[in-house]
Amino acid sequence: MPGDFDLVKERIDIATVIGAYVPLKKAGRIYRALCPFHSEKTPSFTVDPDRRTYKCYGCGEGGDVFTFLEKKEGLSAVEALERLAKEAGVEVTQWKPEERDEHKRLIAAQEAAHFYFRQALRGTEGGRVAGGYLEKRGIRPDTIEKFGLGYAPDLFEGLLTYLRKKGFTDAESVESGLIVRTERGSLIDRFRQRLMIPIRDTKGRPIGFAGRALRLDERAKYVNSPTTPLFEKSRVLFALDLARPEIRKSKEAIVVEGQFDAIAAHQAGVTNLVASMGTALTAQQYELLRPIAERAVIAFDADPAGVKAAEARGRELLVLADRVLVRAGRGSIATAVGLDLFVAVLPSGSDPDELVRKDPDGFRQAIARAKPVVEFLLDALAGRHRLGTPSGRRDYLREALPLLASVSDPLTRAVYLDRLARTTGVTQGALEDELRTLRGGPRAGAIESGGLGKRKGTAERYVVAQLLRFPDHARRLELSPDDLSDPELRSLFELIRATESVERYPEALSALRSELLIEAEGAASYEEVVTAVEQAALRVRERRLRRRLEEARAAMSREPEDTGLALSVAELVGDLARVTEAIEGHTSLERLTVEED
Repeated sequence: MPGDFDLVKERIDIATVIGAYVPLKKAGRIYRALCPFHSEKTPSFTVDPDRRTYKCYGCGEGGDVFTFLEKKEGLSAVEALERLAKEAGVEVTQWKPEERDEHKRLIAAQEAAHFYFRQALRGTEGGRVAGGYLEKRGIRPDTIEKFGLGYAPDLFEGLLTYLRKKGFTDAESVESGLIVRTERGSLIDRFRQRLMIPIRDTKGRPIGFAGRALRLDERAKYVNSPTTPLFEKSRVLFALDLARPEIRKSKEAIVVEGQFDAIAAHQAGVTNLVASMGTALTAQQYELLRPIAERAVIAFDADPAGVKAAEARGRELLVLADRVLVRAGRGSIATAVGLDLFVAVLPSGSDPDELVRKDPDGFRQAIARAKPVVEFLLDALAGRHRLGTPSGRRDYLREALPLLASVSDPLTRAVYLDRLARTTGVTQGALEDELRTLRGGPRAGAIESGGLGKRKGTAERYVVAQLLRFPDHARRLELSPDDLSDPELRSLFELIRATESVERYPEALSALRSELLIEAEGAASYEEVVTAVEQAALRVRERRLRRRLEEARAAMSREPEDTGLALSVAELVGDLARVTEAIEGHTSLERLTVEED
């Protein structure tokens, strides 16, 4: 495959490709233009046809024709190669046939399931009930078609039988996440009696599904596709395939949580909107938006739970922005990544779905009033204190300064430090002294203190400490950030996986990193420690799976008829069995002197 990249690069005129996105002007042997990745008035973006590269001297973006398409269109390297190979007349031959065939088969299985669900919505009694639900929510027929909504009949083997008739093996159906193997070994449909919402990739192909319960007694309101070779929830934004053109045009992306929030918004004409599907905006989702937007607005409900969630997510967004800063190697979020993060709180008593249906203009106004994430968090803190009293201002600063210390961008810190000085009447010099102390303290800039100092020697801590020494192993380790219970260890682990240089981390995590490196000093060599790390990682995963299984079984004992819970238990049992088997297959390691969490 490397040879295919080189051959396509030789045959493709990079100026022609980039010229389709931005007007290029000849300047000697190179071309100049306004940068397509950040706002500017003076052209600093150059294209060099001889070197087959581009470079912006304003924001630092640069690369070859493949990099350009990856960043501008959100394509993978392979997708960019496929597109350009067709234009260049190059046949891509250096694929591993089994990998390509497997990918095609899994896509085909999702497409077959999508057809099955759509037909069931149109032609079954349960589908008519689902259609009534959609009508009650104000979803028009054209919107149903646009989003490809469907219905999963109340059958244990309806989709399984259909997939078999279409030539898919049971193994393919299970791997696609559409079919579940129970504890007894039988196969059943994952989705039953649910309104089906397809989750699509950037090409508009279904890669997973979200199933919305139609019965009020269903404990699991939503059942989602599991992680598969095609689908990982943290790497997908719902409706991005539909929202991409308007996001690129407006340079703004609105992010809500729920799929129905997104569906209602698009129906109301707010088409630069995507959904994170109930999770906080992840680094991978952030990267999907970065090439096509300059501003991302995260929308939350205004009820107490929504405001509380907005504050929690706002703090997570600060950590996320720091991660992207680290990758970019620059000090300013805006210039480094071309994507500013904002938080919008919707009018009280309204969720995005309800507000955008009843008052689309009100929804747009709420988005227009969105605040930068740091400003939003500082205002939220100010609202909890009586700033008219000395004690209120003191308590406010005790919370606001540690928050500001967690911001890596010095310009952003300076702006908000000036604001704090004006708000509280404390001199900026005094605030700067306190901020320097906080950023140089033992827990400098930490947004939340996880009490890590009390947990010396845990398996989580051991894994992250050793990965700081050997970061290349992080990507090969079968461990998800969600497996780590400690938020700061989780953030550090994600950074190790995403960052080539282990020397540049946000100061919010620098003290923890130093502690872990000291703990890892004098340990065995890479060859001797790698198996111990893998064993510890398996222990971490095992503990998390056991906790989740206990919770699921307890819930199932209260709701024995809930099929969604039964499916969850079956999945967790299988996952735990595989991890336990892997642990037992490892050789015992005497060097692994870590305590159980």
